[in-house]
Amino acid sequence: RRAAAASSFGSRDGSRRCWTGSCNHCLLEMQPGGLTELVSTIENLSETGSYEQLLAHLQTQEEMLIQHLPQLDDVLPVMRPVQHTLGMIFILKCKAAAVPLSNVQAVHTFLGQCRRLLLECDPLQVQMVPAQFVVVCTKFANAAVAISAPIAAVSPLMHATTILQPTPAHFTPIHAEFMRVVLLARCYTAAQPVLDQELLQVDKDRTGCSPRDLLLYHYYAGMVLCGLKKFNLATQYFTLCYSAPTHVVHAVMVEAYKKCVLTSLLDSGEPPEQPKYTALPIQRFLKTGVAPYAELAEAFGSRKLSRLRAAVNKHQAAFEREHNLGLAKQCVQALVRRNILRLTQAYLTLSMDDIATATELGSSEEAASCIVSMVAAGSISATIDEQEGMVHFSDEPDAFDSREAVGTMERSIGDVIGVAEKLSAMHAQLSLDASYLSRLMRERPQARWEEDVMPK
Repeated sequence: RRAAAASSFGSRDGSRRCWTGSCNHCLLEMQPGGLTELVSTIENLSETGSYEQLLAHLQTQEEMLIQHLPQLDDVLPVMRPVQHTLGMIFILKCKAAAVPLSNVQAVHTFLGQCRRLLLECDPLQVQMVPAQFVVVCTKFANAAVAISAPIAAVSPLMHATTILQPTPAHFTPIHAEFMRVVLLARCYTAAQPVLDQELLQVDKDRTGCSPRDLLLYHYYAGMVLCGLKKFNLATQYFTLCYSAPTHVVHAVMVEAYKKCVLTSLLDSGEPPEQPKYTALPIQRFLKTGVAPYAELAEAFGSRKLSRLRAAVNKHQAAFEREHNLGLAKQCVQALVRRNILRLTQAYLTLSMDDIATATELGSSEEAASCIVSMVAAGSISATIDEQEGMVHFSDEPDAFDSREAVGTMERSIGDVIGVAEKLSAMHAQLSLDASYLSRLMRERPQARWEEDVMPK
């Protein structure tokens, strides 16, 4: 019985230590006094809900944590993320600055510790320290990318975005990191829940979100939408990126415009229209700084397939260097489809040879393959007579009398009403903002006294 009691409760003197001394609690007892006292303080204050007092204490203990970096791996398993979120964030923040990304074993350990925190943390404690939480998430994303496993960071970062958000409409810096790992992992559909959110609010004090985070989020989100073949939405995201207010030319804004040109051609067949509010430095740079893309857009507008192919071949090195060659090649196929679509608007029947000649395709077989793909996609309605080598185009207008059409129309009307209500609320909020009102008074031209008092 004595042996069983000793093996169950700890040492033979009755203390609660395991027989081998290798469990987490025993390892914690073997740590330096300052570290053991800190863990006890974290546990005690977390149990009583004294988070403000705990935060003030942790802010004074960062140097001590840095001095005991090798022992932190033994401390973290003792803590429960849902209860000791603040303590784990400060410990992992100190570790984040010291984890070498070249050490695979250290990176795997850090990823496991961060994953446990991000998936089980307490939102109330996280929103008390947004800056520290963002540092941990950023290092977590970089560590996953460093070992070529960005997919390991997708689910934890998605959960982290919702934890840091004060409301579902708030941007956070983690949104950009999440889109980046989704893009690198090429699991584009995982980003759909985030893309479906209507992110409208920016609160630097509560989330630590900066203009750089907004630019990167829209840039990465546009690229993810390119992977989903949603070129219309991708064009909107890229436009929001390059047309943001600025006094200098940012590299990400220039790259966003380059991709915007390509996605706009793929979506509408026209180059993008720059918003009137686009910053002047960006407007001046885009006139001469993106010549290959301007030439490509001009060639696309000529409707000449040979000219477009020549433009792609001429600037192939530039497109490949900027990771846009794939989109440029898709523009070639898009021009072929648009040329065929124009033929359907002018002719009811055409031979395959005539279609191949009009669209500058190499053979009638290539034209037939393109028409079949367009019919399958629902772009056109046509019937192919293989024996005669003819194509008969037909119109099948939608009467919009089906349940699906009515449902789509109702959803669209609801979306428009919702946007109008949100716009009115934002306008009312902005009209009461002191900074906006003071700036408006400074920029508004002051009326002269004569104009104010003299009758017209």
